[in-house]
Parts: sequence; structure tokens; C-alpha cells
Amino acid sequence: GYHFPKPMLFVNVSTPEKKKTYLLNWLSAHPLWISQVNIHLLSKFPSPQMWRDFLNTIDTDPLPSTKTASMKLAMWDILGEAIINSAQGLTGAPQEITWQGMQGNPPLLFMRSLLWELYELNFHYELYVLDQALVPDCWTTSNEEQITCQTLLYGIFPGESGLVMWSESLPCHSCELGLCATDMPNSLPYISKFCQLMSVWPGAPACLQSPVELKGQDDMEVYSVFSLACHFYVQTAFDLLGQQPSLPHIF
Repeated sequence: GYHFPKPMLFVNVSTPEKKKTYLLNWLSAHPLWISQVNIHLLSKFPSPQMWRDFLNTIDTDPLPSTKTASMKLAMWDILGEAIINSAQGLTGAPQEITWQGMQGNPPLLFMRSLLWELYELNFHYELYVLDQALVPDCWTTSNEEQITCQTLLYGIFPGESGLVMWSESLPCHSCELGLCATDMPNSLPYISKFCQLMSVWPGAPACLQSPVELKGQDDMEVYSVFSLACHFYVQTAFDLLGQQPSLPHIF
């Protein structure tokens, strides 16, 4: 399953009304679902079809024993009654959708910002899951070791909120984009921690074992190492998760 809806679910929508329904349902579930994912460490997550059905508004009336009913019960089990009941699409919906101080039905910036956040959330939690699966001893041996792993992981993401970056304001400048910052001095600390985290994964490229450093004005070596790290990450994620991983995007 997926921790969060894939952004393409919001893009491949046939009508403006349906897109508004998807947005309203996601934003109604947004804070409660993220808190469940972050605090309760859920063992099950919705499949792409489950997310699509949820965003399209789930009929809360009981159904006879059918395949559709079984799917609905599975969604209730994963998402929870409070989230299912909160997502009622256009029923009683406000004229304007509001999120992060923006209003619209939706304007381009609103949609771009929401999709950017979904890419970030999916990337953050997938990286978290992968690190726990590939180096489990680092997360289970002692509280001190866990804190060390957590600190390194959170250092890959800009801001002070760790995985729950959704609690912070949207970035205003490219220097706030972490791995996607457009200039090397701003992106280097995040690239370095990203490489350091993966350096202990099985099969990691040898170049990740050494600190990533900027030598003078020549940043080609850093880009070369980062490129190898990204290829290794994508392949490892695909092998373990069985699906194409989410990657951070430029805002």
C-alpha cells in the first residue's frame, strides 16, 4: 500500500467537479491521517484503488456481501471511521477550498503546492520505511542508536519538523528545498546526509562510504556521487517496495 495518495491521482481527473471532490476529501482527512501515520506506525496502508475510491467519496451506507463491500470494509479498517465520515466530497462543501492560506477552485499555485507536498510526504515516509527495513539493527538496538538514526534521517529534510514537514509553511525560496535546492552550497548538507544514510545499506556504492564534499568551485564530483546515490535509491526502493518510489520535486 501507499502511505499517501500518489499525486497523479489528482492529475488524471476527468472533470473540474471531480477534481474538487478529490481535493476536498483529501484535505478533510489530511491532518488526522498524517497524525495516524506518524504516531501510530500503521501496519497497513491503502492500495492505489483504495485511495482512488476514498478521494471519489465512499458511500457510507451498508452494502450486501459483495467484492465492493469487502473493499469498503478493508478501507474502513485501514483509514478509520472518522476519516471515512469526514470525506463527503461536495456535500455541504464550501464554495472556496482553503489550504495553507490559499483559496480557489483550485488555482494553479494551490494545485502545484498540494502536489509538491504529496511528493515530499511520500518520499519522506518511503525513505523512513526503507531505512528501517534495510538496517533494522540501527532502529532496534538502543534508544541512543534510534535517536542517531532518526537525527540523520531528519537531517535529509529541510525545516525542523522531521517527517511531519506538513506542519511547516510552504517553501518561499529555492534554498529551502533541501535535496532539490538549485545551488550546491544549499543542497550539499542534505545530499551529504542522504548519501551517509544509504552508505550502510546492503549493496551501497563504494563512493557513498566517503564524505561528500565540495572541492573549490567544482561541483561535478558531488553531482556524480549524488547521481549514483539516486540511481541506487530508486533501484533499491523498487526492489523492496515493489513499486516506483516517490521523489522530491522542485517547488
